[in-house]
Amino acid sequence: MGQLRAAKRKRLISKTIIFGAISIAMYSVFFMNSALMMKYFTRGFYYAALPILTVFAFSFVHGSFASNVWTLLGIEASQKRPAVRPTAQPRPARRERPRARASLNT
Repeated sequence: MGQLRAAKRKRLISKTIIFGAISIAMYSVFFMNSALMMKYFTRGFYYAALPILTVFAFSFVHGSFASNVWTLLGIEASQKRPAVRPTAQPRPARRERPRARASLNT
């Protein structure tokens, strides 16, 4: 069991390093070529999809890196517990409502 856990940890460390390096490279390329990025991102028409695709790429890479870092630090999201529903109580028996009765005294 310990060997399996060590193997998973090594794989997680390597994935973290890879995603971290890719993230640093993407940010570096983007900021070093910001004039070129602005040239293409502001053209319009089909080029309007470039900022959206870039944001998705950055989000995926940086999100994967951050998730792996938190996992390595031992911080995990809380597991969603099933909702506990109170048991339904049977409805009380319906009682007859009192009615006003009129009678004539003769």
